[in-house]
Amino acid sequence: MRVYVSIAVASVCAVLGLLLCGDSTSAQGGGNWGAVKGRIVYDGDSVPETKEITVDKDQNHCLSKGKLYSEELVVNKENKGVRYTFVWLAPGKGEPPLQIHPNLQKPKQINVEIDQPCCQFVPHALGMRDGQILIAKNSAPIAHNVHWTGHPIKNPGGNQIVPAGQQIAINNLQADRFPVKVNCDIHGWMTAWVRVFDHPYFAVTDENGKFEIKQAPAGKCRLIIWHESGWGPGMKDGQPIAIEAGKTGELGEIKFKPPQ
Repeated sequence: MRVYVSIAVASVCAVLGLLLCGDSTSAQGGGNWGAVKGRIVYDGDSVPETKEITVDKDQNHCLSKGKLYSEELVVNKENKGVRYTFVWLAPGKGEPPLQIHPNLQKPKQINVEIDQPCCQFVPHALGMRDGQILIAKNSAPIAHNVHWTGHPIKNPGGNQIVPAGQQIAINNLQADRFPVKVNCDIHGWMTAWVRVFDHPYFAVTDENGKFEIKQAPAGKCRLIIWHESGWGPGMKDGQPIAIEAGKTGELGEIKFKPPQ
């Protein structure tokens, strides 16, 4: 089911074609670099109830810490923030790739981790850079497997058993607009999403729906939003924003409209 979103900028600034209002907050790095932040919220009268998962295997372990709930759409009941949404920057159509800040030329760490501690993937959504290695851990006392599938050419995927207390390294993931879905075939309710980028300008929203992208090149670019339910404003092309040098731009609230 496709979900569309609309933007509401909680600011006295006028929105004149660009979805950004600069504030007085100093952006990390200064110079020709800036930052952008915002919050993705659920657009509906009431927050949807989280669905309980039917656990039909390894119940003693999987339910040892309580019931399990779906993470397909996680909405904060207090502020309607939508968790696990990918947000990233992209150049305008026909423009060269975004410049990368000197401090971000290479990832600070080569490994990124996803775990299966209690019959759910942690985290449910993960962003990483081309060249990083995805370490798929199993810190549980039972066996899991990791079955990942992406674009059939760039990230055709694989499927490996991960015994209790062990891990595997996935070192061939490539940057792509197509996400990588991760499943555990042993426990069919377990899913996660990975997106691989060829730049550092991406984020995944937190429990309040917040995101921030720092040390981005000043100037015009596009903001692209994707949740496993669907694309954000402008769909795959995103929408234009402007990043002001030395400042953090506040996008305000970006609302997910409920499915019709």
